[in-house]
Amino acid sequence: MEIKTTKELFNKKELIVMSLVVLAITILSSILINLINFSNNYIEIAELRVNIPLLLPSLLISLLGGIIITIVPILFKLPAVKPILSSKKYWIIYMILFVLGLVAFQAIIMGLTSLSVSLPISTAVSAIVFSIYLYLMLKMYIYGYIGHKGIFYEVVRFGLVGVIAAMFDFTTCYIFQYLILPQSWSDIALTIVSVTFGFMVGVFVNYICSVYIVFRNTTDKNKSRTLFGRFLFVALASMGLFMGYGFQYLFFNLLHLGYILTFVIRTLIVLVWNYLSRKFFIFK
Repeated sequence: MEIKTTKELFNKKELIVMSLVVLAITILSSILINLINFSNNYIEIAELRVNIPLLLPSLLISLLGGIIITIVPILFKLPAVKPILSSKKYWIIYMILFVLGLVAFQAIIMGLTSLSVSLPISTAVSAIVFSIYLYLMLKMYIYGYIGHKGIFYEVVRFGLVGVIAAMFDFTTCYIFQYLILPQSWSDIALTIVSVTFGFMVGVFVNYICSVYIVFRNTTDKNKSRTLFGRFLFVALASMGLFMGYGFQYLFFNLLHLGYILTFVIRTLIVLVWNYLSRKFFIFK
């Protein structure tokens, strides 16, 4: 049921309308969150600061934005291809990604506000990221672009897989850093052990998703499933791991940027390395 299309990825009407929709959602979200009265009741969990009263309003606002992003392209027939509305499989996948997007919206707005970024700006940034992400997921699954061989959607698939793997990585790393390992250990020991366990879980998830989702259309896809291909995958990921060690210690222990911001920065840098190295050495 995947669309093997050679049509343009985004037509002019689609780009204009969806840009206006994203802009409208961003402005509306910022206005609504600014109108709601709630207390700045932060709960400190290790390095995380969570504003509990903000959770429900931001969730409802992101849900409204997500519904708009989903129905507008279908109602106004914006993409060049017809949506696959009858596919239960794709709708289930899309709804799972929709929920993950809602979680990401809350994480971004909480992270930015904890860094003293104003609430309207934090909401605007969250709305823009969430809207673009959700529309790309809609195009990939409801419009069948998951099978598109173009480099753009390969990068989108890689980014999606990278985020999912990063969630596993972050959760594992955070649990070991603050909940399992003795806090009497040195900063270097805590960093090395927690980042290593996070890496092990993240690289496993990343390998499975890279083979079967990201680089599914590569001309040399069998190479990745050989013993040498798996070894090369782990070796390249290990180089990313050592990069992660350095960036974690630099930004968190020396520059004191905060755990979440440090994780985001080092993850983005390593993510670029992972894509380029796998593209040129494994999935040619």
